[in-house]
Amino acid sequence: EGKVKKIIFVIFFLLMSFRAGFALDTGLFEMRNKIVVESKQLKALLLESKDMVLMSSMWDSCIMTMTQLDAYFYMVGIFNSVENPTDATVNFLVNWLNIIKSTSELNIKSLNSVTQTLEPKTKVYKEKLKSDFSELNKSIDSELGRVSVLKKISAPSKPR
Repeated sequence: EGKVKKIIFVIFFLLMSFRAGFALDTGLFEMRNKIVVESKQLKALLLESKDMVLMSSMWDSCIMTMTQLDAYFYMVGIFNSVENPTDATVNFLVNWLNIIKSTSELNIKSLNSVTQTLEPKTKVYKEKLKSDFSELNKSIDSELGRVSVLKKISAPSKPR
């Protein structure tokens, strides 16, 4: 049941993103999947770790990021259904991407502020997540560039 639901979910997002034409190209979908894998690994280690609070916080960060990315993919689907996109609809996508990036930057800052002695496994996941969030920000920058092109297209032409 869970696997079927996951497969349907992935197919839905692939079709929606393919139809929209830009969410998959920038790596956001791959980043989401990478963070899903990280969150599952973190969840498995939660109960056996001496760094349970930090591991739980890192897991929460993964879940929040996945949720934000899922919301963006839905927005892209809605955006694609609008016949004549306006500045407002494009700005909504841009603002949401900036929120995701801001959250990701906050996650990196939070992970960098951890100074306590950590278990080796915790250190590994801390570094993985910092890398993932940095990579996500690069993908968001790329997506913002693509969305800005849509903004230029959606802008009404001004008389000369």
